[in-house]
Amino acid sequence: MLARLDDPRDTRAALLALLPTCGTLAGIGVGLAGIVNARAGGRSATLADEFLLCSALGFLVDCYLIFFAMRHLDARWAPRLLRSIDAVFLAALTLIVFSGFAVVYEFV
Repeated sequence: MLARLDDPRDTRAALLALLPTCGTLAGIGVGLAGIVNARAGGRSATLADEFLLCSALGFLVDCYLIFFAMRHLDARWAPRLLRSIDAVFLAALTLIVFSGFAVVYEFV
């Protein structure tokens, strides 16, 4: 998604739109992990909370990478950084979707 943007202004706009999304999804992941952990009796025994915490960590790493990429859009290694932002976002989003399936499987 981000690697195909040629104009730096479009890339910056896409990064600025993706940054609060990553922050929100990280907060949702941590909040849901807390709810799952409270429902499990205070212990980390479910697979769902592991997925949620790993996805939250991925979104936080993505926030850091986005902030770093916005400062260095003109560098020659910027396309590689944008591809890594895409990959981390996709992996974290996939983990949060898997955690939804794990919650449904474990608690319902």
